[in-house]
Amino acid sequence: MPADQLSLYIDLHKGQKADLEAAARASLAFAEAVREIAEFLDPFVDVQLELLDTSEGSLFVNARVKLVAFAAEHQKTLWALSLVSAGWIGGQVAEFGSHKVLSKGWESLFGAEASNLSDEDKQDIAERAAKAVEAKAGERSSRQVIAELAQDPAVKGVGISKTSKRRPTDILPRSQFAEKMNNPASDEIIVPRRITTEVQKVVLISPVLVQGKRRWKFRIGKKEFGAPILDTKFVDAVLTGKYPIVMKSDVVMTVELETKEELRDGKWVPTERSVLKVIGTPRRNEGRQLSFSLDSQ
Repeated sequence: MPADQLSLYIDLHKGQKADLEAAARASLAFAEAVREIAEFLDPFVDVQLELLDTSEGSLFVNARVKLVAFAAEHQKTLWALSLVSAGWIGGQVAEFGSHKVLSKGWESLFGAEASNLSDEDKQDIAERAAKAVEAKAGERSSRQVIAELAQDPAVKGVGISKTSKRRPTDILPRSQFAEKMNNPASDEIIVPRRITTEVQKVVLISPVLVQGKRRWKFRIGKKEFGAPILDTKFVDAVLTGKYPIVMKSDVVMTVELETKEELRDGKWVPTERSVLKVIGTPRRNEGRQLSFSLDSQ
């Protein structure tokens, strides 16, 4: 069992598959949590995470942690990192500093592998892990892992393992996700978020004819919203008069729209929109309107 491998274990209901987007967002949050914990444990490390593989059935997201450190004891950092990660995501962190919980952590996470360590090394590693937990290193990102997985009804639990060949002993059940996400002892509430990008037809209500990221006003159906146009090629063409836009009602534009949302009371609520690219829009041309694509100009 390699000392530098960690697996995010996603426990699924029988016969169900994980939502790819939720699993991907959880994996990114897991990577960030590992990085934050490692940097607290040893400020001189350079953490590199690489996805190794996933296993069918209940999902393992396997990461190999590479520590390029000036300090010679980076193996202790890896062990402490594993303990803290398992504590935040799968254990009872409120009691993590106690020897009882740490002993349980050794047994459930490392098994017989821990027998190669001396009592002095174990004490050193345990103290490092306890300090990281006290400083809340990686806590927010770990809670974000749970928040992302909470969006997928196929997920019934989550935990940390040192290998994809073994289901972790400590699994955080779905029934405790909300409590873990919104821990009263924490400084902030974790809100599940997502970003979607899709091609949309929007009705232009009012343009912004100056440089910058001020919001143009659009409408989809009966809902109006503001969004900056980040397509500088289009904006420059409009401002220089190369592509004069039609000044009339119900001007329909085809755009690539990015929408950021938060999960509130069980519903996704848009919080921010941006037009990444203008694909087509009418323009004045001898009294007629022509649809055009900037890519073809």
